[in-house]
Amino acid sequence: MFKKAAKDIVVLSALRTAVTKSVKGGLAQLYPEELLYQVLRGSISKSNVDPNLVDDVLVGTVLQTLGGQKASSLAVKKAGFPIKTTVNTINRQCASSAQAITYSAGSILSGENKFTIAAGVESMTHDYFPHRGIPQRIYQPFFEDASEEAKNVLTPMGITSESVAEKFGIGRQSQDEFAVQSHLKAAKATESGHFAKEIIPIEARNEAGEAKLVEKDDGIRPGSTYEKLSTLKPVFKENGVTTAGNSSQISDGASAVILTTRENAEKHGYKPIARFVGSSVAGVPSGLMGIGPSEGIPLLLERFGLTNMDIGIFELNEAFASQSIYCIEKLGLDYDKVNPYGGAIAIGHPLGATGGRVVSTLLNGLKAQNKELGVVSMCTSTGQGYAGLFINED
Repeated sequence: MFKKAAKDIVVLSALRTAVTKSVKGGLAQLYPEELLYQVLRGSISKSNVDPNLVDDVLVGTVLQTLGGQKASSLAVKKAGFPIKTTVNTINRQCASSAQAITYSAGSILSGENKFTIAAGVESMTHDYFPHRGIPQRIYQPFFEDASEEAKNVLTPMGITSESVAEKFGIGRQSQDEFAVQSHLKAAKATESGHFAKEIIPIEARNEAGEAKLVEKDDGIRPGSTYEKLSTLKPVFKENGVTTAGNSSQISDGASAVILTTRENAEKHGYKPIARFVGSSVAGVPSGLMGIGPSEGIPLLLERFGLTNMDIGIFELNEAFASQSIYCIEKLGLDYDKVNPYGGAIAIGHPLGATGGRVVSTLLNGLKAQNKELGVVSMCTSTGQGYAGLFINED
């Protein structure tokens, strides 16, 4: 279906840190620059890619001060990349590191760069509270004079989840049942050693400053049951259906994807593990931002002449069970093909790192299942849906 060509954008490595709970999790004492430094060092070490070949590092990050540019550059330079290696940061909310892959691929196709790293990082421990991702400095007369669609870009994400559930009739029971399955699948992937193939162990420290190694996601609850989740109270709306149990976890983590062309990989003796085919971004109502994948995925598949049946695995970021269920049902996807190793409800959702995280999980899964085509997708705050297509070559 997709013939190999010299100019193909190929993936040489797609790895992530463990994703851990904010504030109390295994990576909570590390700052984002430390997380980024370690995921870059680990990726270079494990892939054996020469850092002197890397032209640009594009970092997806959502919450960091000054857009994360200064801290990211510090991490890149400390990791040993040469002066020629430039650094840029991008914020497309939850799709930031996925968008970093798209932009990196474009720069390679144009000839601007030959080797790039599309990374992502978020320490929600340090950067999420107290604003919770909502800007504090908005000129109120400007805001009050805006349309409802414009005002909704500032809506807390939990409220958008409630809006999706109410508008499309997604009930509490189905959301809790979906969340349980996310935990059980992720627990199995951890216990079997599957996730270890995509995770770079991180040297962290505890509150006392003592060194420790973090190599497993710590938000997964192996003993999760519907009975337990059904007792949790709604957190965004008094009579709502969105709880801490059926929402993505507030997390810390980082990811990195190394990209080049097929001819460059062959020239330097590197074996691609996958091919990045392309991506699409769709706009949706900002107050219903969770439905983004239901529009982004069809755009992507139509662009490349594919149908749902052609795809072996869909990795959809589970921002909330409400929007996940809506998107799966709206697209008519096979539940067995969606997040077969669990998703953000169990693993966690470190905003800027999530795009790379789902790519690492997708490529690991395609290899394990010997499937060819895979899609990643996520909704993003402000009303967008990103989707990206990959081909397994490992």
